Amino acid sequence: MNAPPAIKPMAKPADAAPAEMLTATGQPLKILVVDDEAVFRALLQNLLEKMGLQVVAAGSGAEAVASFMHEQPDMVLMDVMMPGMDGYQATEYIRELSGDSFIPIIFVTAMSDENELALCVMRGGNDFLTKPINPAVLRAKIEAFSQLRRLYKAVKSQRDELAQHNRWLKREYEIAEGVFAKVMHSGGLTSPNIKYMLSPQAIFNGDLLLAAYRPSGELHLMLGDFTGHGLSAAIGTIPVADIFNGMTAKGFPIPEIVAEINQKLQRILPRGLFFAAALLELDAKNHKLSAWVGGVPDILIYGAEQKALAGRFTSTSFPLGVMATDQLDCHVESIEVHPGDRIFLYTDGVPEARNSENAMFSQERLEQCFNDGYEPSVLYERILWELDQFRGAHEQSDDVTLIEVTFDPLASNPQANSNALAPRPPSEWSASFEFGADTLKGYDPLPMMMQVLLETQRLHQHKQRIYMVLAELFLNALEHGLLKLDSSLKERAGGFGEYYQVKEQRLAQIKDGRIKVRLRHAANGSGGRLAIQVEDTGPGFDFQQRLKQVEENQGTHGRGIMMIRSVCESLVYRGAGNIAEAVYPWNLGDGSD
Repeated sequence: MNAPPAIKPMAKPADAAPAEMLTATGQPLKILVVDDEAVFRALLQNLLEKMGLQVVAAGSGAEAVASFMHEQPDMVLMDVMMPGMDGYQATEYIRELSGDSFIPIIFVTAMSDENELALCVMRGGNDFLTKPINPAVLRAKIEAFSQLRRLYKAVKSQRDELAQHNRWLKREYEIAEGVFAKVMHSGGLTSPNIKYMLSPQAIFNGDLLLAAYRPSGELHLMLGDFTGHGLSAAIGTIPVADIFNGMTAKGFPIPEIVAEINQKLQRILPRGLFFAAALLELDAKNHKLSAWVGGVPDILIYGAEQKALAGRFTSTSFPLGVMATDQLDCHVESIEVHPGDRIFLYTDGVPEARNSENAMFSQERLEQCFNDGYEPSVLYERILWELDQFRGAHEQSDDVTLIEVTFDPLASNPQANSNALAPRPPSEWSASFEFGADTLKGYDPLPMMMQVLLETQRLHQHKQRIYMVLAELFLNALEHGLLKLDSSLKERAGGFGEYYQVKEQRLAQIKDGRIKVRLRHAANGSGGRLAIQVEDTGPGFDFQQRLKQVEENQGTHGRGIMMIRSVCESLVYRGAGNIAEAVYPWNLGDGSD
């Protein structure tokens, strides 16, 4: 290398590094000076030390790489032309060693050609200085890169904090998503007679779809829509799902579930947030569909025989969480359904879906699908196709949920025994209940009695059969013993709806009458015998004639008696027929349901 040119003297040498040349810990910057010419290296080192900086010197490219590894300098002044490993090669190694740390490398060269100077930057340098060195320019560049390095460290620190925060958020998000997914996909939705489509605008959304079976076999289904979008809208789905699933499993009817959800949301929801919902109960045994609708679009029923819109449930109540429970209309409406009928529920994201011209799909276009005479088996797919064709490539602007339930009298709970608790060892116990007319008007005691029974003996694997027996005896006592309803009403067209309408009217007018229920359990080796006795204060009936008709397969009534006899070891009537007692046997490990 040629003899180094003279270094211009600095006007005012500094004894200590100014703030601009200090590290974050307050220490002077450490500069690695690399040059194969010892004289120039010494002059440059002296100049930097007078600025108050720490200096590490290296006489070759290889020595520079070794010094960088050992000393970890804050900045490098790199000569370009050196024998063996030149400045470009040494810079490549240093860049690899520094990783994502920002180490400014300033090439110091006697070259003046613009292309050669540009090459310094292209080969990894951050800047260059030409010889002879101007101390003021050198100082200015060191100060500038020192500030840039501090800024880079601050940004990197913030980036690392953000990355850590994002990792934490991702973990929390995954946990929340897992919980939300379990809430959204309850076991009842796996029933073969249910089809559904959930198209949320985001993973967390305000649409909620749940299905579960009562112990007596009726399907409960809820479709709901919280106001808003995203996590704020989804936050209320967990307590709602917990109440719905828990109360349905215990046998509570829809009005009580609606009231409990409303009471919960009244306590926890902030002002302005509410829950529009529809809850329905599909009773396959009695061909009855009951529904409560509060603030969501109409429930539509497609008649399998008519191949047309055969009925609907419209909203008759405010959404949940808006008003006090004692002011909320929790009444359900009921209609008769037939095998193959389709029940459709959907959120407002279906009729309000928009296309590229900002036009809405509309309720009219949706209902037109019901009146085009499609086969029931293809209507669900046809609605989805029409909706997809209408929207085209237009971005979804709301959560969209659609569900179809096919009325199938043979459909059963696909998870009847899932998560069943093992029964407790057989024990001797009894419990008695008595309900007066005022209690019977507005309270269904079956879930409470079942809860006592299951908590006492924990016969969860038998709960469907036990509930069927208890419910049949209790409802017979109520409907026929006290209310004097005639089952023949159900035999004519529209009879189911008329029967339950008369039941509600008489129940509202009842002034006296009582029902007594006694449960007695006797241990029996590895199992037990549960005796269920139900007594009403009504006039009774000719049970001997009725039992004779059942045994001879006469008449159209007596299905309840046959069902009880099919699962119980005995069924006897006493008095005037107003006392009925059934005995249900069980054994440990017997999963009868």
